[in-house]
Amino acid sequence: MENNTCCGCSRPDLPWAGRGTNLDISGCRFSLYPMDSNFVPIILGALDKTDTSAVWSQSDALSTVYRGRLPYVVDAVEGLFVNAWQPTVHMALEGQFSKGCPGDTDGDSLLTREGPGPNAQTIAGAHFPVLCKLALYPMGVSDYIDRIAEVWHMAEDAGLNPTSVHYATRISGDVQAVFDYLHAVCRHMEQTVPHYILHFTLSVNSPTAE
Repeated sequence: MENNTCCGCSRPDLPWAGRGTNLDISGCRFSLYPMDSNFVPIILGALDKTDTSAVWSQSDALSTVYRGRLPYVVDAVEGLFVNAWQPTVHMALEGQFSKGCPGDTDGDSLLTREGPGPNAQTIAGAHFPVLCKLALYPMGVSDYIDRIAEVWHMAEDAGLNPTSVHYATRISGDVQAVFDYLHAVCRHMEQTVPHYILHFTLSVNSPTAE
């Protein structure tokens, strides 16, 4: 381990040579897709309603990124998803949580927040079913398949009914249970691997019959 990354990722010939951070920075980059003609107010309204005082945030034409300590990053992403949800609108959020990237830096982060997440009260009142597919990439370890199996069993223990689909795992449950699980996976990865990426897609109100 060097600078919170795997040693092989910090070779001097790589484009990110000399970068990396020892700070407690987690991040999530995501894009929100409301399948509705009113999509602009839904997206911008959710961004405006979500309290990002506990994370560093930036939005562009492609996506939004939140960076900071893991609990507050999850709080902000979940808060935004809850704020965007409407009972009759099919909506998806696609993103990835990550920590330990060898190309990361100390900047663009907020690490001083303490106490409960600023969106906790909004999240506490939200309950609706969510479908989720995810793919976990534990980096810098030879036993990565065991790490993936561990989080599968975590989904079983959480009652999220994990099933294998091509190139991903699918789970389903209440929005709070799904985000609690994503948070737990990220926390477990922080403790067991030098670098991880958790790619996920959330979907609500899908018109697809199953």
